[in-house]
Amino acid sequence: MNYRTMIAALALGASLDAQMPKFAPPVRLEAGGKLLGAERLYPSPVYHDVNGDGLADIVVGDLRGHLTVALREAGTGIPRFAAETPLNGADQRPLDFENW
Repeated sequence: MNYRTMIAALALGASLDAQMPKFAPPVRLEAGGKLLGAERLYPSPVYHDVNGDGLADIVVGDLRGHLTVALREAGTGIPRFAAETPLNGADQRPLDFENW
């Protein structure tokens, strides 16, 4: 529904409940049997294919600037992720933005 249609529907007193999308409750993701981003300050996950295998991995940054990656495991019907590990740069050292 676009903005104009929604305004027109409201002006006419129509109910938007039937037209609004319904979402499932949020689910905490796990990586390697542990909650993703656990014990981190404001973890912020994003999907990105880090290793080039065509599967979306999860990169997690946090308030302190630490970056980790949970690689998606191939061959599973539902998305499963390996344990979080530090995300390394080209020099193979962990990327860390030190409280960005």
